[in-house]
Amino acid sequence: MPYNDDYFNSKSFRCLLEKFRKSEQNMIHSIFDPEEYVDLAEYFYNNNQKSKGYKIIDLALQIYPGALSPLLFKARVELLDNNNPVRAAWYVEQIEDKSDLEYIYIKGEIMVAQKQIEEADNYYEQHYITLDAEEKSYYEIDISNIFFDYEVIDKGLKWFARCSNKQLLEYMELEAKVEMIKGNFKSSQKLYNKLIDNNPFNIQYWNSLASSQFFNDEIEEAISSSEYSIAINPDNAAALLNKANGLYKLGNYEEALKYYIRYNRINTADESGEILIGLCYLLLEKFEDAISFLSKAAMHCEKNSPNLVDIYKDLSYAMCRLGRIDEGLAMLDKMDEIVKNPNDLLVNKGIILIGCGHFDKAKKYFVKALKQSNYDRNIFLKIAITVYESGDPTLAYRMFTTVYKQNEHWYKGYAFYAACCHDLNKKEEFLQSLRLAVKYTPYETQEVLGVLFPDKMPVEEYYDYMRQKLQHK
Repeated sequence: MPYNDDYFNSKSFRCLLEKFRKSEQNMIHSIFDPEEYVDLAEYFYNNNQKSKGYKIIDLALQIYPGALSPLLFKARVELLDNNNPVRAAWYVEQIEDKSDLEYIYIKGEIMVAQKQIEEADNYYEQHYITLDAEEKSYYEIDISNIFFDYEVIDKGLKWFARCSNKQLLEYMELEAKVEMIKGNFKSSQKLYNKLIDNNPFNIQYWNSLASSQFFNDEIEEAISSSEYSIAINPDNAAALLNKANGLYKLGNYEEALKYYIRYNRINTADESGEILIGLCYLLLEKFEDAISFLSKAAMHCEKNSPNLVDIYKDLSYAMCRLGRIDEGLAMLDKMDEIVKNPNDLLVNKGIILIGCGHFDKAKKYFVKALKQSNYDRNIFLKIAITVYESGDPTLAYRMFTTVYKQNEHWYKGYAFYAACCHDLNKKEEFLQSLRLAVKYTPYETQEVLGVLFPDKMPVEEYYDYMRQKLQHK
C-alpha cells in the first residue's frame, strides 16, 4: 500500500491520531468520516499493524456501507499486496458512487493488473470524453501514472503526451518520472531538484532523485539524497533500501548490511529484505548467518517464486563453503521443479563446486551436462565463463574459441571472451572481440570490462579508447 510520509507527519494527521487514540481508550466518543478512517487504517497498516488497519476499515464500512474510500482501501490491499485482482474487483463493485473518478481509476487499474491493456485503455478513453477541460488535465496525468506503475510504457507515454496543463505540480512530477523512464537521468534530476526546492521535506522527491542518480551510476550522490530522506523519516523503507543499495554497489557490505536490516524490520510483506541481508553475509563470508536469512527468505517465498532459484543457489554455495557438500548439492536439487532443465542443474552444481575449490568434482558435472545436452552452445558458454572466472583463462580461451568458431555471428558472452584475450595478452584478438562485445552486448561489456576504462566512460567509447591506448604501448 502507498504511504504518504508528508501527510502522516503533518500536524493535522497527528491531531486525528491523538483523537483516535483517546477514542480507543474511551476517553472520548468519536465517529470519524470515511476518509479519516482510511487515513488511520493506512497509517497502522504501513507501520506493521495490518490487523489494526483492517479492523478500522471494517468499522468504517459498518458505519458507512458502500463508502468509496474504505472499499478502495480493501481493493488496493487485494490488488497491490495480495495480487488478487478478482477479489479487488469484488470490493470495487460494492462502491455506491460509480460516477466518482476514483471508481473509474481503480476499475481500469484492475484491468491493467489482469493484462487487459487495450480494454483498460478503451475504458479510460470512454470516460475521458465525458470530462470538462479542468477534469481532463488531472485525468490525463492520473491515467499515465497508472500505466507507468504497471510498466505499460507505451500507454503511459500516450497519456503523458496528451497532458494539456503543464503548469500543474502533478505534471512536473510526472515529467520527472518520464525523463527517468526514458533514461534521461540528468533531465530527471534537474526536475526533481526543482521540486525539492519548492518542497524540501518531500521524501518521495528525495527518493526519486536518489533512484535517478543510482541508475546514472552516481552512487555517492544517490546515497547523499537517501540520507536526506532518512533525516526526514528514519523509518522510510524506500530511503533505507536506496542507501543500502548504494553502499552495496560501492562494495561497503558491512554498512549496507546495517541498512538492509533496518529495511527488513519495516518491510515484512515479502522476502526481499532477507535475501539482501543473506547476500551481504555471503559476501562477508559469514556463511552461517547467510544460511539463516536465506532459509527464512525461502520459507517466505510463494511456491514457484522466481526468487527461489537464486536463493537455492546461494544457500548451496554457503553450505559448500562450510564443507557441507552433500547438503549443498541437495539444496540445488530443489531447483529442479522450478527450472525443469536437468542440464542447467548439472552446470549449477559444477559452478557451486568450482567456486568452493572442488575442481575435479565440478568437472564431472560439466562433462555430464555437455554430453547430455549434445554440447549445447549455451551450456558450453556458461561453463567457459565459469572456468574463466575461476582463474583458468587458458582453458577458458580454448573453450571460447571452440564455441564461437562453431557459431559464427553469435555474440553472447563476448565480453568474457574479450576479458580472457586481455588476460592472455592477445592484443589484436582482444580488440576485435571488444569491438563486437560493445556492439552486441553493451551492458554486459560495461559490467565485465568496465574496470579497464576510466570511470563513467560511455561503453560506446571503449573500443576507440582501448585501440589508441594499445597503439601507444
